[in-house]
Amino acid sequence: METVGETKGDLMLGEDAVPIREISRVTGVNTVTLRAWERRYGLLIPQRTSKGHRLYSRSDIDRVKEIQLWLGRGLAIGKVKALLADEQRGEAPHEIDSIWLQLAQQIQTAITAFNRNQLERLIEEIFSLYPIPMISDYLLQPLLLELQGDDPGKPMRRAFFSSVFLEHVHAAQNRQRHAAQGEKILVVSVGGHDELLLSQVLHYGLLVNQHQSEFFGHLDAKEALLAVQSLGAKILVIEGSENLNTGELQLHLNLWRERSSVALVLVGNVARVARALTLDTKVGFYVCDSQQQTLTTINQLLKR
Repeated sequence: METVGETKGDLMLGEDAVPIREISRVTGVNTVTLRAWERRYGLLIPQRTSKGHRLYSRSDIDRVKEIQLWLGRGLAIGKVKALLADEQRGEAPHEIDSIWLQLAQQIQTAITAFNRNQLERLIEEIFSLYPIPMISDYLLQPLLLELQGDDPGKPMRRAFFSSVFLEHVHAAQNRQRHAAQGEKILVVSVGGHDELLLSQVLHYGLLVNQHQSEFFGHLDAKEALLAVQSLGAKILVIEGSENLNTGELQLHLNLWRERSSVALVLVGNVARVARALTLDTKVGFYVCDSQQQTLTTINQLLKR
């Protein structure tokens, strides 16, 4: 673990210096990704303690957030440094070809060929270079939409992709769990297989943010309430399908309000369904259309 140096000389590196784990917590970018941005692209130049530990300044945190903005616009990570240099010179940015569309096409090619090695390499590369919520919002969700349907070959391609993708996500979750020291959060999924996949990625994103996240898969409202109480969770997150029965969802949410003061965060399609109901979103309910918005909302809730 990288920690701030203990010697007087180390402290002179910068009184506001923070270790890599802290910059990861604040920005939601995995430490593996931060190191890749440093080593491969020179986007960050951390200070070093006498023991070789990385230390980052507050300006580094601002730079990471700026990088995230450009990635959200579709700029490839390999082109960010040149663009930031152009900005400093006052030059207007060039038209951006979306990296998310390019990555989706590469994944589709690997899926169509049932090339497991190529697909595994692509997923590993993407997870090492891009923030988890962006992968979900800009790559995974559109890709899952493309793979929907019962046309000949689509179900087996979707099953192949899901199998390989989940293997990687589960391994990443296990590696990340040791760093989770924050509040406990329970994630459950309602709906179909796609929602289950998205919930797993959200769960991983929460672990990257160092929250003690638990993923329990499919649970109804009563069981979710029991689980929250048993875990001592501060927040329940539900990711679900737009094909939910609205009347049933209304009953479940009313039950939750009556029996629990724990914040309930609704994500994705279930959030869009919930907006059509007669809910007072000021009373413990938070609706989020994207995983980026979800993580921002959760981080703000836990600061209270």
